[in-house]
Amino acid sequence: MNPRTLVLDETALNRLKRNLPLQLPGMRPSHRLEFAARGLGYQTWASLLSALKEGPVLIGHIDPETAIAFAEHVEYDVDPDDVREVLCGLFDIECPGNARIA
Repeated sequence: MNPRTLVLDETALNRLKRNLPLQLPGMRPSHRLEFAARGLGYQTWASLLSALKEGPVLIGHIDPETAIAFAEHVEYDVDPDDVREVLCGLFDIECPGNARIA
């Protein structure tokens, strides 16, 4: 099975920003954005926004473990299945258990 590369554009980013508070209501707004950036393979939200200035960003791997580690760092308890739902829901796909987009 060949991995899929998904496109993160302004529309998907806006959908993410609307859905994060619904999925992670107890997390501070700035932490939610950093959480998402890490799950999408970026070190920070700012680095994700910087990449988007050049146009749509290709996402070939969703990394829930890094997002979960960030959530733990900011003392927010999150269920790994919820993380996959939040990040994969951004692309309207079903995320496999190992979170590699396929």
